[in-house]
Amino acid sequence: MKKLVYTMMLSSIAILGANAHEVWLKLDDKKNEAQLFFGHFADNQKESGEKFERIKEGVTYPKDLVKEIKRNNDNITYTLSKKSDIVVVQESEPRKNRDTGITTKRIAYIKAGRTTTEVITAFDIVPIEKNSNTFKLVYNNQGVKKSEIKVISPTGWEKTFMTDDNGDFTIITPWKGSYLIQAKYEDETKGEVDGKAYDKTVHVMTYTIENNQGLSWEIKK
Repeated sequence: MKKLVYTMMLSSIAILGANAHEVWLKLDDKKNEAQLFFGHFADNQKESGEKFERIKEGVTYPKDLVKEIKRNNDNITYTLSKKSDIVVVQESEPRKNRDTGITTKRIAYIKAGRTTTEVITAFDIVPIEKNSNTFKLVYNNQGVKKSEIKVISPTGWEKTFMTDDNGDFTIITPWKGSYLIQAKYEDETKGEVDGKAYDKTVHVMTYTIENNQGLSWEIKK
């Protein structure tokens, strides 16, 4: 097993660049709460203060799941009414690219948990069964085929996977800890929101899952 892991690391490691930032959720089933962070997931670096202030609370799903929302210095804490997977949706106003002239609306989906196989939001990643490493990428209840999926492991290792013709994909989770799964889909349908027209919508998901079994690891300084 260790030999396989080392081979994977040598052949497909790609550490994220220093400027890459993500928004992710950390789900605590024991406390029935989820915390939203902004920073460098691969380095476990969490922004705080002024850098975190611009991060929105968003809209949570499933509906009526969240009892309380509290903003802290480096996170937003969502207290849940029960144990459940959770998705926070953050929608940005349309922005025009000066170089291309294309106006884009961006919707971010931040998810945690892999207990339900039901689709929660329009753009979603769902396990084919509870705690499975095989998932389906879905947009408007249809599998998204031949789409790139990026996974960041607890060690900072990053690997790219691809969905099949049904939108399914299987990841590997050799280490204990949190994994971040990233996916994107562009809908070329034009529209308007609050009087602002846009040419397309970019849907982006960051999905955190926990692996309680696997190789232990530590960062040596």
